[in-house]
Amino acid sequence: AKGDYDSALKYLLESLKITRDIGDKQGEGITLNNIGRIYHAKGDYDTALAYYDCSLKISKEIGDKKGEGVTLNNISQIYMARGDYDSALKYLLESLKITRDIGDKTSESASLNNISQIYKARGDYDSALKYLLESLKITRDIDDKQTEGITLNNIGRIYDSKGDYDSALKYLLESLKIKREIGDKNGEGVTLNNIGQIYHAKGDYDTALAYYDCSLKISKEIGDTLGYARSLFNFAMLYEATGKPVESKQFLTEVTEINKTLKSYEVSQALKGAGIEE
Repeated sequence: AKGDYDSALKYLLESLKITRDIGDKQGEGITLNNIGRIYHAKGDYDTALAYYDCSLKISKEIGDKKGEGVTLNNISQIYMARGDYDSALKYLLESLKITRDIGDKTSESASLNNISQIYKARGDYDSALKYLLESLKITRDIDDKQTEGITLNNIGRIYDSKGDYDSALKYLLESLKIKREIGDKNGEGVTLNNIGQIYHAKGDYDTALAYYDCSLKISKEIGDTLGYARSLFNFAMLYEATGKPVESKQFLTEVTEINKTLKSYEVSQALKGAGIEE
């Protein structure tokens, strides 16, 4: 069930030992950053942050500006997940400056994308959209399919928040197509979940259920704890909407249990909205 992440972690820890044995500081910094990303994806934010901090220290020591920009961006996402938007924005603006200084277009588009999510979380959808469209243009100019898929997903979520479900669906389906083409399983799970939410909002519960189910299976398969919790929560809301309160409560109890370890601000807020105090 934890599959992909555990295999990647085993490989990366072997790689870390080799980079240290041969004194390859840049390789060590990159590997530490990638190990941090695995823990981040698994929802273990404290461990992720520890690896990111080690990576950042090395990047600064050896003057690896590209590595520094990437790691600052990743650190920002830990603060974002915890709901500390001010700290997240501080790291993102640092990252954005570096990526622009060195002309790293891939990282620049990622930072713009992540800045947009802070504006979205604050309810400023127009500013969020401005940053996303800037990011989308860059991803298409440099043919960065992975970031393009993420950006299209995030644009879809903005339209969802604005209540424009047709536009939301258009962008989300474009995103899904790209994520499947490039084999981005984590991204596919996220987008399937988001498409499910659109059908849920439109009152098409059967279609919503099908998308949630696909998303849940992927999260379980790759060990994506946050994605798994999101899908379970959406199942709970769906059962509540279709007059099945017992099933809904079972799912909410499971989400509450998961979040005791995960400590996701997003999940906490969702539970609070459903009347569950952790």
